[in-house]
Amino acid sequence: MIGLPKAGGGWRAAFLALILILLEPVRPRAEDKVQYRWEGYFEDNNRTDVTTQGVYVEKDLNPDLILKGNFVYDAISGATPTGGPPLSGSDQVQLFNFWDRRYAGYVEVDYKQGRFTHQPQFAYSWERDYRSIGLAWNELIELNEKHTTLAIGLSHNFDSLNGIWQREFVNKGVSDLLLGVTQVLGPQTTLTFNVTLGYSEGYLSDPYKAVNFYYAYPDPSYDPSPYGINSQDQLGTFGFPAENRPGHRVRAVTWLGLNHYVKSIDGALEASFRVGTDSWGLTSETLSVAWFQKLGRRITVSPLFRFYHQSAADFYAVRFTGDPSNPYGGPYSVLPDGSLLFPTDPGYPGGGQIGNVPAWPNYYSADYRLSQMNTYTYGLSIEAKVTDWASVIVSYKRYRMVGTDGVTWQSAYPQANVISAGLNVWF
Repeated sequence: MIGLPKAGGGWRAAFLALILILLEPVRPRAEDKVQYRWEGYFEDNNRTDVTTQGVYVEKDLNPDLILKGNFVYDAISGATPTGGPPLSGSDQVQLFNFWDRRYAGYVEVDYKQGRFTHQPQFAYSWERDYRSIGLAWNELIELNEKHTTLAIGLSHNFDSLNGIWQREFVNKGVSDLLLGVTQVLGPQTTLTFNVTLGYSEGYLSDPYKAVNFYYAYPDPSYDPSPYGINSQDQLGTFGFPAENRPGHRVRAVTWLGLNHYVKSIDGALEASFRVGTDSWGLTSETLSVAWFQKLGRRITVSPLFRFYHQSAADFYAVRFTGDPSNPYGGPYSVLPDGSLLFPTDPGYPGGGQIGNVPAWPNYYSADYRLSQMNTYTYGLSIEAKVTDWASVIVSYKRYRMVGTDGVTWQSAYPQANVISAGLNVWF
């Protein structure tokens, strides 16, 4: 399914993806139901805390028409890296404090017409600094006596955002096309293959991330403090130039999933492998494995593991060379006493040795989320059916992000505990 609302900022996008997975209906069959979930994401050392509450509703209006709705509220507070290096004598990257609230959700209608199922969807997301409206249309086509299902999805999000480095609201657009097929391989096995193509344009930088530029002049007095400016702003320490990402991005993702039920032990395997690439130079691979084991008639225990690897974006670095007052670069002259003359100075070059300041790169970011890294998620969920019409579910997950480029400070990468609890009611 595509067309879900986007969350503001990179951390919010990542966390929203996690929440949407957790809120996805656990039973595929169409029936009247209400599901409530509470989710807590708690980073180590109290860096960032996120609590989320969500309600999913599904109602059969008639045998061919289903109404679905998902509504999410979350609250976040804590600190996030600015993009600047650790202060002298410390290995902790600089952080600024923040807080926010988000209201998001979608409404979808599933209309079955013969072998076709039409799924129009409207999505929204609102925060102080991020607004999003999403429109989507998903089409399912059953073939081969319902053993084969084709999926086609189109979505577009109309987003606007602002932040420390972008005080006024600016726009971006995100479009996706999904093509997929699900094939029944046998009474207990299904295989799904999806390809998603995406395009984003507009303001794609994170308005809360900055970079550190080193001037690299022979006279060190020209270089500012590498640690930025200690601002009294409520968002904390910052003072570097804002990051600058490309204004467009092309994405491609392939996803292969396998579901297999083992009747002899009343358990089921869900496994998937995902490969992604984009025009920013990011490539990624994701492996997910979960096992759903029935214990008696009412208990299901589900351990899971997820591994993710990505390369770095082409424009990522922890520090850049260049002069903000001379972004296009140019010559300068080094006099015998070590002072510098520039072409606009009287007497240039003054007999000094000629050097050149490098031009700024076209694009630059020190956001650790664009670095080369691995993430690991492992955990366990337990669902208990307390009556024929209600069940409760609790889960715990451990999330670890580890930098692998040997350059980015490890203190930038979070580790977190994720706890959730929920109630499912059928009626």
